[in-house]
Amino acid sequence: MGTDALSPLDGRYQDKLGELAHIFSESGLISARVWVEVSYLNALVEFLGVGKASKPLLNWARSLGPKDIARVKAIESKTNHDVKAIEYFIRENLKKFKLKRLSPWIHWGLTSDDVNNLAYSMMMSWAVKTVILPQEKKLLTVLADLAIDNKATVMPARTHGQLAVPTTFGKEMAVFADRSLFFLNKIADLKLSGKLNGAVGNFNAFVALYPKKDWQKFSRNFILSLGLTPTELSTQIEAGGSLVYLLDLLRQLNNVWLGLSRDMWQYISLNYCHQKKSKSEVGSSTMPQKLNPIEFENAEGNLELANSLLMFLSNKLSVSRLQRDLSDSTVKRNLGVALGHTSLALQSLIKGLEQITMNRELMKQEVEANPQMLSELAQLKLKMTGDVKGYEKVRQELPKVGDVTGYLGLSKKLTEQAIVRVRKFIK
Repeated sequence: MGTDALSPLDGRYQDKLGELAHIFSESGLISARVWVEVSYLNALVEFLGVGKASKPLLNWARSLGPKDIARVKAIESKTNHDVKAIEYFIRENLKKFKLKRLSPWIHWGLTSDDVNNLAYSMMMSWAVKTVILPQEKKLLTVLADLAIDNKATVMPARTHGQLAVPTTFGKEMAVFADRSLFFLNKIADLKLSGKLNGAVGNFNAFVALYPKKDWQKFSRNFILSLGLTPTELSTQIEAGGSLVYLLDLLRQLNNVWLGLSRDMWQYISLNYCHQKKSKSEVGSSTMPQKLNPIEFENAEGNLELANSLLMFLSNKLSVSRLQRDLSDSTVKRNLGVALGHTSLALQSLIKGLEQITMNRELMKQEVEANPQMLSELAQLKLKMTGDVKGYEKVRQELPKVGDVTGYLGLSKKLTEQAIVRVRKFIK
């Protein structure tokens, strides 16, 4: 653990975020840029007929080590330009592959954002596919099991904080799982976009020097080869519509889990749920009886922090002055930070849900002790007999007896149907 790290993501939580750190670190960004540049070099020289693609060069670009990263940073310290340093670094290494003749074609016709936008889109795609979606599916698995196990666990529902009508704990858990699918399906299906078209997006140099070549087709095919969707029209930068959409989807999905975190905190406060306690775990530094709902509180805090960053990033990356300004450059370096806090929240939620046990007897007793929750049923029965004052009569004299625990409607069936949908996504 890096106890001197400025960010808790690189200090306290470092061991929980290894894969995200690998993707979004400075090393990760450098590696992604090198991969784009080398892939482009291979595609370009074949397209122009001035050389052949080199698999060994691609394999090298895919497996850079600490010394390679250090060399890039050393070059950057002189150039004061991070993308230009990548170009010089690749040029230095061509000779060991006997490809020095291809040196002039590195970064040929490109502007920095041709490399950066593709690199960041790939990094975000990797992160969502390899880290975020697997964690979301693990959370859904835990939530689905909890819902099914408690589909008949009766409890009083509360609207506006007041007793309403009976529900089941399982159905309320299923609501969160089912809500998440709206966003998760869109996230899973989304392909991020990218552009490769030169200084201000017009293929100026490309067309001037090779006017008979179909540069649009070349660009389109290259971007598709990276697993991205081609952006056909841009300024110097790719507008980032798909990236912004992804950030907004993640933020709204986080809001679903934020609601779950807060509700679980409340259920624990009401004593509906108990937390499993290890012998060594301490809940309070001064009150020995306490076991705080820290996993749900940590999830809440990290979700709020992640969403603040996601909203800022979404708004910031939607706007650029004229054909380009550079204020997005330092901002994009924080994409991994937003995903880092999201990941921490998901891990906390999973752990918290795995640690709870249900106080079923208390919930049932509370339902049975409040037959006034049958008021809705009583006033509707009166109206069915033609009594238009049914509501007012019941309001004056609330029910004092009745089968409250049997007043559950379709809660069991609705839970089962929702979990079928959830498990279909998990597969």
